[in-house]
Amino acid sequence: MSRLGDGGSVHNSPTAHGDHSIAANDIKNVIVKWVMHPSARWLPLLLACAAVVIAGSTQPGGPAGQYTVWGALSGLALLTGAARVLDRRPRDARVVGTLSLVSVLATVGSWLAFQHVVAHGEIDVTGAVRTQGTQPLDGETNRSLTLLLDAAALKEARDALRLTLAINDHDPAGPTCLPDSATVSILASGVAAQPQKIRSHGTVDFALGAGVSTVRINVTLHTDRGCRMDISATGAVLHDR
Repeated sequence: MSRLGDGGSVHNSPTAHGDHSIAANDIKNVIVKWVMHPSARWLPLLLACAAVVIAGSTQPGGPAGQYTVWGALSGLALLTGAARVLDRRPRDARVVGTLSLVSVLATVGSWLAFQHVVAHGEIDVTGAVRTQGTQPLDGETNRSLTLLLDAAALKEARDALRLTLAINDHDPAGPTCLPDSATVSILASGVAAQPQKIRSHGTVDFALGAGVSTVRINVTLHTDRGCRMDISATGAVLHDR
């Protein structure tokens, strides 16, 4: 509050500052009482456990490395939450409050990291690749086949596909024709063909258009006359560039 003094000058009333100080102190006391209450010691740990269970049951797969941040923060949340539970007779509200706060913040951070993986992480669709065509390929009369990914494999939107192919002798006991190569190109609505040459166990990366529902990849073998080869997809990963 303020009032006009002699000569029209304005003076601040100490009452307003005192009211703010009292209100802040009341809020602090409520928080301290809640943090120190025995029933509150389980909450951070239960929250961390619930987040881990939900993430573990809905994780989209992909390489383990993309879950590093989520795993580290989840571990921190569980450890600090457990430490809070084990401290049954807390003497210092600052220690207890720090454990609870760190656990809750780590849980929130781990959940955000997990959601980032769900939205942008790599998805392994190798098992969903279907082969259309007759093998072995011979590089002459039968030199092409098609790899297919349908809508079920592409339900999670990503803007690129990383493909790894194996080119092997059809008869391992016969003379080898390796190293051989193949030309691969993608066939999808609104997507350029992007032809690329690949050797056995090599990897190519294709850009995908928005809303692609099916992907067809044409594979053409380049080999010597008389060679009979088998081609298979050993890796297919959807990812964001």
